[in-house]
Amino acid sequence: MSALLLALLLQATPAHGVEAAPSPAPAATHDPTGTPEAAAGHEDPSTVIMHHSTDIPLAIGPKDAPWIVFSSKHLVFFLLAAAIAIVLARLALRSYRGGKIPRGFGAAVEGLVLFVRDDIAEPNIGHGDGRKFTPLLCSFFFFILVAALLGLMPFAATSTGNLAVTMGLALVSFGAQQYAGISRYGVVGHFRNIIPPGLPAWLLPIMIPVEILSMFTKPFALMIRLFANMLAGHMVITTLLLLISLMGQISWLGGVAMAPVSILLSLFIMLLEVLVAFIQAYIFTLLSAIFIGMYAHPAH
Repeated sequence: MSALLLALLLQATPAHGVEAAPSPAPAATHDPTGTPEAAAGHEDPSTVIMHHSTDIPLAIGPKDAPWIVFSSKHLVFFLLAAAIAIVLARLALRSYRGGKIPRGFGAAVEGLVLFVRDDIAEPNIGHGDGRKFTPLLCSFFFFILVAALLGLMPFAATSTGNLAVTMGLALVSFGAQQYAGISRYGVVGHFRNIIPPGLPAWLLPIMIPVEILSMFTKPFALMIRLFANMLAGHMVITTLLLLISLMGQISWLGGVAMAPVSILLSLFIMLLEVLVAFIQAYIFTLLSAIFIGMYAHPAH
């Protein structure tokens, strides 16, 4: 954080008492990341935080000659979050070997799994179908949680702040919703159940398109909600930190005075982001369970 503050002040404020002279634009140089700031020879302060949300190429190794360059940073951290979730699940399973009672990490994971099963899947899908969809709902919960917490690490990226990632999660949820209805009532019965029973015949031409549209708006809402909430936190932190640069353009003293205020507010939002990670994992899992239950038991 102190390095970010120094970068902001050095870039935003000229030397005291000296008029900043215009400098010629530096020649563009080849850069593996392809960012204009890197090609110009300096990094914009906003990229210190915005790299968590913006999808840019990821270069590993020296800046002038990287060892490997990935075309998508979000894809790398998407795969990393999935791998971490799988490893954590395997580590939790090891605590059950030999009939042992799980302790520590295994007990914590067991508590979260039981929470998803007993407080999300069973009440919203049903006692019979809830257990069947618990593995899927646990996958949603743990992946979204790990991806969000991983995105708070320095130089990491929040893969769930990418619309393509949330779209993929929403499509999986949509497939589970349709499977819940088709497996129970068949294809014809499933689509017949989307129309509320007892409607007058003259309302059917209106309600059929509305209900079909609502079938697709459910996963769309899941996609946009998760994407917007993951992106918003980093945007707020970036805005707060760039207030230092903005005040520094007005006066050097204003930039110095704004620095502790912006940093304290940013730290508060960062702590809030940890809570948001759990909340968003819970909400996405809960809404998916509700939507699945609506197709598994349309009468309710």
